[in-house]
Amino acid sequence: MKKIFLFLILFQLLNFQSLIAKDLWAEAKEGDKIILIRHALAPGGGDPPGFKINDCNTQRNLNKVGIQQSKAIGKLFKKNKIPVDKVLSSQWCRCKDTAKYAFKNYFEFSALNSTFQLSFAKK
Repeated sequence: MKKIFLFLILFQLLNFQSLIAKDLWAEAKEGDKIILIRHALAPGGGDPPGFKINDCNTQRNLNKVGIQQSKAIGKLFKKNKIPVDKVLSSQWCRCKDTAKYAFKNYFEFSALNSTFQLSFAKK
């Protein structure tokens, strides 16, 4: 069975179509690939001091453009008939939202969490 494990991690996704050449779509269509995508547009950098991983209201989140970008990613995968076996996301809301809007179903995978803030860095 052809599988693609799709990992969604933090990345500023500005113009997804221009980043993926047609020959890469053909490779992805073959399956058995791991594709890494960071989150769609979430203006700013890092998270506010005191943010909570389980509270989206305390985090930097997708804006309207980011939501549209996420939906466009999903449409591109469908248009190009890319098989998606599993979608994994970090626990950051902007990443989970990118996964949700692009692919509907996803699983949280804490190993993908950012180490940008010291409280999430391995000790």
